[in-house]
Amino acid sequence: MEKKASSNKYYETILDWFKSQIMSGELKEGDTIPSERELATRFGVSRVPVREALRILEYIGIVSNTADGMTVQKVDIQLLNPKANFATDITMETIENLFEVRIFLESAAAYYAAKRRTDEDIRLMHESIHQMLEAIDSQSKDDEAIIKASHDFHFHVIEAAKNPVLSNMYRNLYDLLEISKQYTMKPTEVSDATVMDHEAILYKIESGNADEASRYMKFHLSRAMRKLNPEEE
Repeated sequence: MEKKASSNKYYETILDWFKSQIMSGELKEGDTIPSERELATRFGVSRVPVREALRILEYIGIVSNTADGMTVQKVDIQLLNPKANFATDITMETIENLFEVRIFLESAAAYYAAKRRTDEDIRLMHESIHQMLEAIDSQSKDDEAIIKASHDFHFHVIEAAKNPVLSNMYRNLYDLLEISKQYTMKPTEVSDATVMDHEAILYKIESGNADEASRYMKFHLSRAMRKLNPEEE
């Protein structure tokens, strides 16, 4: 069994293993990689970080899903640089593109949520905002709880749109955003302004104003995206 990561970034340990296997020639183009179960056993982890690592590798084109299973798609010479980091590369090179797609999807979701939301959807959005405020106001200021409540709010908006295709697309996208949030989303950035944005979006959805709900969501996420490159502001 490979040595397990000392932190919760287990997927980075798995990515490092893939990098070393490619650099040593143990894994070559066309080779089938171990299954999720085999990798989870090798590293002594659940399948969750394994899936995170494989999704990153697939996204940047290192592996692809074929009829024979996951296979090595290409070996980019740049990846043989000892300083190359799969996790950092996927984050820094693609996070803005991912955010652009997220803005597109969530603005559409807010529009349809205003038209299709149920009382339960509204209750869940209210609850997420309440949990965010509680976490912000608590003496310990639970950073993880703040971020989770914020993410939950966005998921509830997506679900309120009542479009399974949109929901699946968003969840696949968000797997990558969840991985990258440690590089881009700091708890200190989840401020009163963030809460106010959420409250404004909720108000527009609850009142059935689809165009304004979409506009507010776009404004909210565009401002978050600008924080990725503060020097451009």
